[in-house]
Amino acid sequence: MAREIGFIGLGAMGSPMSKNLIKKGYKLTVYDIVNERMEASVKLGADAARSSKEVAERSDVIITMVPSSPHVREVILGKGGVIEGVKKGSVVIDMSTIDPLTTREIARILSDKGVEMLDAPVARGVPAAMAGALAIFVGGEQEVYEKCKDILSAMGKDIHYVGDSGAGEVVKIVNNLILATTMCSLAEALVLGVKAGVEPGVLVNALSQGSANSFVLENHVKKFVLKGKFEKGVFPVDYMIKDLDLALVTGAGHHVPLYFGSLACQAYELARAAGYNERYHPAVIRPLEELTGVKIRADLEDQSKP
Repeated sequence: MAREIGFIGLGAMGSPMSKNLIKKGYKLTVYDIVNERMEASVKLGADAARSSKEVAERSDVIITMVPSSPHVREVILGKGGVIEGVKKGSVVIDMSTIDPLTTREIARILSDKGVEMLDAPVARGVPAAMAGALAIFVGGEQEVYEKCKDILSAMGKDIHYVGDSGAGEVVKIVNNLILATTMCSLAEALVLGVKAGVEPGVLVNALSQGSANSFVLENHVKKFVLKGKFEKGVFPVDYMIKDLDLALVTGAGHHVPLYFGSLACQAYELARAAGYNERYHPAVIRPLEELTGVKIRADLEDQSKP
């Protein structure tokens, strides 16, 4: 029998993820506190619900994709939440990036009602969400993961089962810790290179052919920084600070010093103080550009011409 899927949270990431499920033939019930966000999914064939509880009542698998730990707690455990409507034997898949301790607590509460939970946070951003090419890190019971792998594969290309409940969140936190510290290092280095006299496009092209190349240089720098694309509505500075805070709290809980993570958090705090809090997170470079009077902008197509 075809499974009924519920999807809660239709923001910048959740909206394209839900659309990919519909395109893959899954019957979807959707909910978001912003009614207008449900319209695009409804036009593709989804049913709209009036609450998270109603999504759970209609669904065998309930996916949540919301900004933070308090949001997940409210959506699943709060008044009108999933727990009030979920049926025994159902599965909750939280794809948000949150505190592993919160994940494990919610999983225990759901388990007492006979409901399984997977934590399955995602990486690669909005373009990958639109293309169904996300990386997904999954924690929870492996048997439950195997039952839900086809659903996850409708939204992602690289699905990694990484361990017990909370392990998916740990991997995502580590992923974003690396992303943030790399972005901050590149911001400093690129501003230095340009201030010292090298053209931005020449500098980035040269670095991309050497040992300094990285996913962040190839994607966040080339596709966004060089083009001055720090738009709203994509993973913003505020969200990166939230994820860095998660890393710092997790590090403290396990007695692991995070020197560079702490510095990166302060760099993003500077970007927030400078008014870039809602801008795409590579905007962490903007305060440095403004302080030094240079901009890391270039048309790489022009750089490739003889």
